[in-house]
Amino acid sequence: MADPQPTKAITLRAVLLGLFGVAAISLLTPYSDYALKNSAIIGFNLPVGIVLALFLFALLINGPLSRFRPNWAFSSGELTIVLVMLLAGCAVPSCGLMRYFPASLVTPFVNGQGNLDFQHMWEEMNLPRWLFPSYASDNPTEWGNDPIATGFVSRWQGAGGSPYAAWVRPMLVWGLLFAGLWMAILCMLTLVQRQWFENERLPFPLAQIQMSLVECPTPGRWLNSIYSSRSFWIGFSVVVALRLWNGAGTYWPQFVPAIPTGFDLSMLFSEEPLSYAAPYVRKASVWFTVIGVAYFLSGSVTLSLWLFPVLAVIYQVGKGVTTGDPTLPGQWEEHLGAVLAFSVAVIWIGRKHFRLILVQAFRGTREGEPQGRFMSYPFAFWLLMGCIALMIGWFWMAGASLIGAATIVLLLLLLFMVIARVVAETGLIYGQLLIPIYRPWTLLGSYGFIRPVSLETFYLSSLTQVSFYDFREPFSVYASHGMKVAQEMIPLEGEPTPRTRVIGRRLIGLMAISVVLAYVLSFSSLLWTEYNYAFSQDASQSYPINSWGTVGAQRNYVLNPSSTYYRDRYGAENYDPLTHIGVGAAISAGLSVMRLRFAWWPLHPVGFLMYPTTPAQVIWFSLMLGWLAKTLMLRLGGAGMYQSAKPLFIGLIVGECVAAGLWGAITIGLYLLGVPYHPIDLMLVG
Repeated sequence: MADPQPTKAITLRAVLLGLFGVAAISLLTPYSDYALKNSAIIGFNLPVGIVLALFLFALLINGPLSRFRPNWAFSSGELTIVLVMLLAGCAVPSCGLMRYFPASLVTPFVNGQGNLDFQHMWEEMNLPRWLFPSYASDNPTEWGNDPIATGFVSRWQGAGGSPYAAWVRPMLVWGLLFAGLWMAILCMLTLVQRQWFENERLPFPLAQIQMSLVECPTPGRWLNSIYSSRSFWIGFSVVVALRLWNGAGTYWPQFVPAIPTGFDLSMLFSEEPLSYAAPYVRKASVWFTVIGVAYFLSGSVTLSLWLFPVLAVIYQVGKGVTTGDPTLPGQWEEHLGAVLAFSVAVIWIGRKHFRLILVQAFRGTREGEPQGRFMSYPFAFWLLMGCIALMIGWFWMAGASLIGAATIVLLLLLLFMVIARVVAETGLIYGQLLIPIYRPWTLLGSYGFIRPVSLETFYLSSLTQVSFYDFREPFSVYASHGMKVAQEMIPLEGEPTPRTRVIGRRLIGLMAISVVLAYVLSFSSLLWTEYNYAFSQDASQSYPINSWGTVGAQRNYVLNPSSTYYRDRYGAENYDPLTHIGVGAAISAGLSVMRLRFAWWPLHPVGFLMYPTTPAQVIWFSLMLGWLAKTLMLRLGGAGMYQSAKPLFIGLIVGECVAAGLWGAITIGLYLLGVPYHPIDLMLVG
């Protein structure tokens, strides 16, 4: 599938098209997602907007060019460049950053006005003013009444225009921190690229789907091999028709009866012992995108991802029957232990490669040794160290202690790399790692250490947590998949040559430019949206717009934890956290060992790692359907039937993305016409 002309990949028109796409997604996403309450433009690890855009480009622009003007058509390499840039840009406009970050600088003050602990904490803290917008008062306890804050939550009604100038300083200051983070992630991915891509040969299931989207047709033909398949159009048509039909039923329920896409067994689960079961097994919906992606996953991965949530419910019911209490205390500590053990396993597997990187960093590269493909290992290593030093210095200047700053930075980088590894290995379309950045301090508090770090350090930890906790759209996942697709499609495989090194460095540069452009544009768009809309424009008139990012997440990850830390109230658990951390680590380590030593072992540690998270509980049923479909294909028709059915499942993915795009366009049209509308959200969660 590699492009036969790698030198033609990075062209002016490809770069301009990529920049245009990044700008469009960055500017449109905050307005569409929050003011209009449309389906998410990005959504998850396989961004809906990118799938839709590449499909429409192939069908309406590149296809006709390939058919009638082959010399004018974009090559697979050029479309790969566009894809890489779009993926990098998708990490910022919504859940990757902007859904939460700007609000964290204003809404905790608005919502914390009646919280005396929060007010007293701010009287004791001494954080620099340059972290926040330019409020009129020097007293942070008065910022909740400042028009800059109240206008952000409730629409600007002050004198003059919206106070965008008040945000220039924090945008630049925090942008320096984020730039260091994004470059550090690119360096880390460069350092693990050979180990993950070539030594371990991680499958990158989502990259397989992305490569099919940028594959160009043979000159003289309109469609590539996937789009030319009849089974693709069958899967595509069924999903589009179903989603359009059920969406129409929202508007005209008396004429368009809904076709069920899931199950609701709540009545069956109303009596003991089934009443002890968690809600996610009582009622579940079908997500065709998840079914399509699950078809490309290994059987052990998909089995583990849906089986562990089910096993957790079975244990929950048994506990409820025997004790009368079905709660599962300590599961988040077990999640933490599993993440730590998973990280150790990854480092242990790649220990020879990582040892080589350290050696080359201090004595240089010798002839015949493996070298970095996108950057040399010594350069990437020392640039990474520089980025880490920059981030630690930034947090120290912002008021954190040096130890606290180092802990924040290293834990944040660890989580970004773990989620990248999880998705590379499993293809999980929606991942989550719920380990708060401030967890080390609260864990110490549980064992009697009163305020182990300063209030300033804890508060900066909470701001970092709320900005990046939602690993639905992480930069590390997008960047690693962009690198994988580029290596296969441009190509960049084989030992690095001067030409491929130039291409690799330019790819890193284009990703850096894309994410910075997305930061500036999406920040501006988010501010414009928040200051111009108090209520969502759909029939529900929800207040405030982006209520979870503006209110819910800020309360859960900034206001409440900070107030609790100020009161020294941690340590009220009725269980021992370290015991559960040890149990989680032991189970994850055991699963890793079994998987590495025995080829027949059917379970993957990521299933246990993910079981308590929202993604596992939302998509387990769709994962099970995808696993069942693949298993039946292999059992009944072998590898031949499995290969021939791939276009069908890609059709399910593209079809759902196209249906989401169609309903999004209808929503915008109805809004512009002044017609009341009901947004049809086809994504996993709001």
